[in-house]
Amino acid sequence: MINIIFSKTPKGFEEVQTKANGLSRVERSVLIYVDGKRRFEELKTLPRVDDLSGILRFLETGGYIAPVNNSPTNIATPSAAKQISDADFRLFRELPATFEPAKFSMAKNFMMNSLNAFKGAYGATHLVRNIERCQTHVELRALFEAWHEEIANTQQGQKQGKDLREKLLAVI
Repeated sequence: MINIIFSKTPKGFEEVQTKANGLSRVERSVLIYVDGKRRFEELKTLPRVDDLSGILRFLETGGYIAPVNNSPTNIATPSAAKQISDADFRLFRELPATFEPAKFSMAKNFMMNSLNAFKGAYGATHLVRNIERCQTHVELRALFEAWHEEIANTQQGQKQGKDLREKLLAVI
């Protein structure tokens, strides 16, 4: 497994202090533990973190963390992120060579509408905002586990969650 070490950016430190951007509890927890020393394997031991790679990609894409360049085991290149992405996202369909705006919009709307339907207008506001900010399938995929967890934590989601998950995986 590739060992990548991340550290907080100024935006990350600010987010820890202010909670201004509405990160989920799990995203915030990972952000707090990112310290420029802990390796991926160490962060994987955090409780309730099912998709560490996705959360780290989301935090990196959002500018909260950045790879540390001085570690010999750290591979801080876009191709390294791609390798991790491919390994950890086997459940997702292969992305086409060109961006598909229709499928992207469909996935984004599906995630936001299902959250609003299952959790209510204010039940998952932070996650809906994060989904709204996404501009790529990779960013949406980073939020997949958080979406699934929110849906699964509802009575209706326990009944329909598997079907919703399969429908989303077809377009995300």
